Amino acid sequence: MSVPSNEELLAMLPRLDVEPADALESQWLDFKPWQDAKADLKVACEYAACFANAEGGVIVFGVSDKTVGRAQAIHGVKGVDLDLVRRNIYEGTRPALSVEAVLLPVPEGTGQLLVVRVARGDAGPYGTSAGLFKQREGKNCMPLDPRGFARSKVSTGQVDWSGAPANGVTLADLDPVQLARARNVLRSKDPASGLLDLGDVDFLAGLEAVRDGQVTHTGLLLFARRDVLAARCPQAQFHYVLLRDETTVARNDIDRLPLLEVVERMEQVFQGPLNPEEEVALGLFKLRIPQFPLEAVREGILNALTHRDYTDPGEVLVRHSVDELVITSPGGFIGGISPENILRHEPRARNRTLANAFVKLRLVESSGIGRRRIYRSALTFGKRRPVYSASADAVTLRIFNRGANPRLARLVSELGERGAPVSLDHLLVLDALQDADHIDTAQAAAALQLPRDEARAVLEAMAAPARGLLERRGHTQTATYHLSKGTATALKGKVAYTRTRGLNPVRYAEMVREYLKDHREIRNAELRQLLGLGSSASASVEASRLLTKWSGPDGFLMKQGPDNRPCYTLRNRDVV
Repeated sequence: MSVPSNEELLAMLPRLDVEPADALESQWLDFKPWQDAKADLKVACEYAACFANAEGGVIVFGVSDKTVGRAQAIHGVKGVDLDLVRRNIYEGTRPALSVEAVLLPVPEGTGQLLVVRVARGDAGPYGTSAGLFKQREGKNCMPLDPRGFARSKVSTGQVDWSGAPANGVTLADLDPVQLARARNVLRSKDPASGLLDLGDVDFLAGLEAVRDGQVTHTGLLLFARRDVLAARCPQAQFHYVLLRDETTVARNDIDRLPLLEVVERMEQVFQGPLNPEEEVALGLFKLRIPQFPLEAVREGILNALTHRDYTDPGEVLVRHSVDELVITSPGGFIGGISPENILRHEPRARNRTLANAFVKLRLVESSGIGRRRIYRSALTFGKRRPVYSASADAVTLRIFNRGANPRLARLVSELGERGAPVSLDHLLVLDALQDADHIDTAQAAAALQLPRDEARAVLEAMAAPARGLLERRGHTQTATYHLSKGTATALKGKVAYTRTRGLNPVRYAEMVREYLKDHREIRNAELRQLLGLGSSASASVEASRLLTKWSGPDGFLMKQGPDNRPCYTLRNRDVV
């Protein structure tokens, strides 16, 4: 189940003849009558906040939810100004909510329903301007209890849990071993850091592990003794599973450890025999390609530990197999970050104080570079593109070993040696072309998480003589790009360029003539299939251009049928 579309809403309405609208309501849908615009807009604010605090949803106005009989239940809405609806909800909610409001035509009543569509919020908890806070639970909007309200503020990053005092924890509960570990980490990263010159108490204060003499949750997570951490923060559990095969567990470690120790242990695992390397010849040298790049593993685990929701009882889980590494942490993305924009979105920290401590220890960057490092370190070694997925409750990162292409790793290394380093954007495009013959601007924009104009600029730079990674086909905004001869040969073998580039355009007309000797007519889709142009919008435009050219005064085709779906036949003089 999910938030219903307008088409799905219309498909539900016939059921009103046998059951009330109340029976159709769900976690994502509520029906409301429309009687008094001023009062009903207050209801819209309340339910918009309610849905935004959960998984999003739709409020449909103009339907009595207790009446059986479609004609009787649907009375519709009238005199509705959609801009006014959107503005009232925006002004009547805190934080302000932007919603979608449309009128849905129906044959009953006034002839239209008001549909208010609300996305899941990323800056909640949301309430009305009058101070009413509710959350969707099943078919009802239930008041947020004080604990739920506080947890919601923490889980969305509005309140920094990591900077709050860890009640009952004192300096005596901190472990000198962990404090020494932090100093060693910082010394290895930045031996000139002024923090290293401070005494222990000032060092802790500099990391905000201690504020005003009180140990913060950051101090608890980084420096507490294990028994204290287990007693005061049992949710700080780390779980590492090593799979020998699909059904056999070779190692199953469940611990509550200070976070720097977690990172150190994982580095030891992935620097050892559990993460073997493959050697690839590179001239006189050998390129060593690990199953899982240590930099990607380190950044993925640090992100999971830093940004997880510590009010959630769940654990950080690392599942390790030969094929892939899966890192899951409690708590969804915050601040508008999603799998579709994670490479470009500005960083948002759920646990700001903890994130700052990692920055001061030089373990992470504050600019979101770590996410890009995960992608780059994997793609540089010819691995598949890492994949993020997210729900309201968890974020999962998958780093792949299967499907690796050592040839790409060799190409990247060779270009770097020649002073032409391959950027992350270039790597993302090359990855998209691993299993495809060509890429257009729309496909590149999705792979790069960039607007189309910026994606086109990346493609053009890759096709420029100075880089020569791609070749362009077409000279308009619908152009496609394929691997250049040298790149295709290096990545896919000797025959790849010929196959990727496709048929020589000078033979296109010959192919069409041969086709029409056996078939009476040809259409755009058939031409694309015949010439191997693909099914993209740009391929359709290219096919139309060719058909128009060949059906001109000097062409060999004759256009038949309506303009919106024409077919083409051989002219009489060309029929054999």
